[in-house]
Amino acid sequence: MESLDERLDRIEREAENMPQLDKLNDQALRLLVTQHLNDLCQISRELASKSFAEIVLSTQTQHSALGMLLRECEMRGRVTG
Repeated sequence: MESLDERLDRIEREAENMPQLDKLNDQALRLLVTQHLNDLCQISRELASKSFAEIVLSTQTQHSALGMLLRECEMRGRVTG
């Protein structure tokens, strides 16, 4: 497993690669959420043939990105009530 420093570095890199979420319109944000969910569904179809270490590696990026997208959705939901 990766160390805490490695994990923080990875999360920072992933955040830098994400678009400026606050600048996306609602439709673009929904599209990104859909894309990440579809990617996770694709990964789930291959889980039976992967070790747990491979599962972690293949889902880490998607998990982090989806977390950021969902936080943006949550913030927009609070604003629009």
